[in-house]
Amino acid sequence: MKRITAAIVAMAIAMVSLQGCYGKMALTKKVYRVNGEVNDKFLRSLVSWAFIIVPVYQISVLADIVIFNTIEFWSGTNPVAQGEKEFQYSENGETYKIHARKSAGVITYTFNHYRGDTYLDTLTIDWDIKTGNSLALLQKDGKATHFQAVLGKGGVAVTSSADGVLYRGQESVALYN
Repeated sequence: MKRITAAIVAMAIAMVSLQGCYGKMALTKKVYRVNGEVNDKFLRSLVSWAFIIVPVYQISVLADIVIFNTIEFWSGTNPVAQGEKEFQYSENGETYKIHARKSAGVITYTFNHYRGDTYLDTLTIDWDIKTGNSLALLQKDGKATHFQAVLGKGGVAVTSSADGVLYRGQESVALYN
């Protein structure tokens, strides 16, 4: 009798907790994204193996299924995915995959630019909501160009670290009113 009662209780707990197993899987996607940000393909492969041997992926999947996707099922929102959006824009063979994330007063936009299936560049913009200032990083062909937009009384001053754009160090490229 005790075994039957224990089995029924275990099934009831599993039915309630696993109802949300199909959800955003936000924690697992974040772990996968961390692995994907490693630039060297050999090092990225090594990190993948490390994440499998030290059960990072397994723990994140379990936490997503049992905890976060269940919360999402019952409340409609996933606490790990809050403040994040992913979308894409395509036109004339050009595709922009955009990831937006809000954290502590800063909104970060990451634009991955493709022509067909060919990756072209990545633009990352960090925008401070309170000050209106932003920092941007354009990564293309192994080169990084930094931009900064600062809100001031005369408008917005935009600066760049790109060679050929500026003459002496980092100077204003434009002032927008």
